[in-house]
Amino acid sequence: MDNLPSYHSSHHYWKQYQAFFPEEFRLGDHANPEEEWWESNGVHLHIDRLPAPDSPIKILFIHGAGGNGRLLAPYARMLQLRGYEVVSPDLPPYGLSYPLPGTRLNYELWIKLLVSLADCEFRKDGKPIVALGSSIGGMLAYHMSARSEHVQGLIVTTFVDTSDADMRDQLAPNRLVSRWGKRMMDRFPALLDHIRISVKQVSRMQLITNNSELTRLIMNDPQAASTRVPLELLRTFLNKKPEVNPEQFGQCPVLLVHPELDPMTPLRFSQSFFDRLKVEKECVVLEGAGHFPIEQPGLNQLEEAVLRFLHKIEAQHL
Repeated sequence: MDNLPSYHSSHHYWKQYQAFFPEEFRLGDHANPEEEWWESNGVHLHIDRLPAPDSPIKILFIHGAGGNGRLLAPYARMLQLRGYEVVSPDLPPYGLSYPLPGTRLNYELWIKLLVSLADCEFRKDGKPIVALGSSIGGMLAYHMSARSEHVQGLIVTTFVDTSDADMRDQLAPNRLVSRWGKRMMDRFPALLDHIRISVKQVSRMQLITNNSELTRLIMNDPQAASTRVPLELLRTFLNKKPEVNPEQFGQCPVLLVHPELDPMTPLRFSQSFFDRLKVEKECVVLEGAGHFPIEQPGLNQLEEAVLRFLHKIEAQHL
């Protein structure tokens, strides 16, 4: 295990993100996640864990495209300081996780990994799982929640339903990519699936934050937006239909904490999906916050809404 990559000893890019967060939530020698490795579904999965032994529930924090678990760690630290344990995997090929020989990277693999991880975490201590998804991780959290009996709460910043052509157009830099590019991937998977490209080439990654310096850092991060992904992952992501239609989703309560000023995935797209949900639900709009919410008062509103939701889930499982 000593020769495995590590955010502490060999990959330090994430340290540049800390200045964009309130000092209380920044990582440092006193507040670094514990790094773990777990092999599942043909993947060597890197996990950041922010432990809280007395935590009544466990939060599975899911990143989006162009991200990784360590990028989200200040938000996880925020929750750890309030007494909650957070588990943040790197979904391959992002972060430090990597596939074992012969493993094909696609969207279904991501869902299976998350369901397996939720099962594994539940078996350890029987604590209810709350899935928390950021960016396209929100829809990932939805898919895995629909499959996992252990998920008792779902929190998302967006619902990116790529079965909607308008949503695909919104994500892509232009319609040539969202329509012709998708058509080519669907028609010639055997020829194109193995080709790797940067997600920056097929998305509006320049809109990931409303802070130009933070955006530049994320776009140049070799473990985040500069990672090259196989077209098979992109193709299967774009073709994924909701695991269950929102009208039939009955697994758990849902909290949507959507940034107000999000040009990457505007609120109207998530709202249309959210409105179709029939479960107990709440939507909180984060004032002044961008897609990657670091601005006030949105950041404080994010914390307040998430803690209020977690307290409700906790009370239901006493």
